[in-house]
Parts: sequence; structure tokens; C-alpha cells
Amino acid sequence: MTKEQGRLNLSTMQFQRFMNIVHLEGVLFGLHKAKETNKDMQAYHKYDILIFKEELKLAELTGNFTPDLLLKEMAQFSD
Repeated sequence: MTKEQGRLNLSTMQFQRFMNIVHLEGVLFGLHKAKETNKDMQAYHKYDILIFKEELKLAELTGNFTPDLLLKEMAQFSD
């Protein structure tokens, strides 16, 4: 979307949403990495509930849209 139409101008609300999505993706990456570090330990499964909660937050923010559809939606809400 941004390559075809130039820079994406998001409203403050949509930019905040975008940054929250980026943050949650980083949190999930870290949790998955920590889970794999504890692969052969009892702590391995304790990360599942944390990952699940963060994935729910992410799904709420993204609506489970693909990245291209999500960007289009965010651009529409910014107009």
C-alpha cells in the first residue's frame, strides 16, 4: 500500500494503534523466545497462558486482518 500510494498518513489514534501492534508483536516474540529457552524445564508451559493473553490483545487490535487489509482499514479511519 505505501509503495503504490506514497507515505501513509495516519491519524493520531491510528498511529497509536499501529504502535501498540508493534509493541505486542515484540512482546510475543520475546515470550516465544523465553519459552524456547525453557524447552526442557517445567517453566516451558507457563508461557502458554501469557502468550495466549497477548495474542488476544493483538487480535483485538488487528481484527485478525492480514497486514495489507489492516493498513487499508487504518488509512480509511484516518481520513
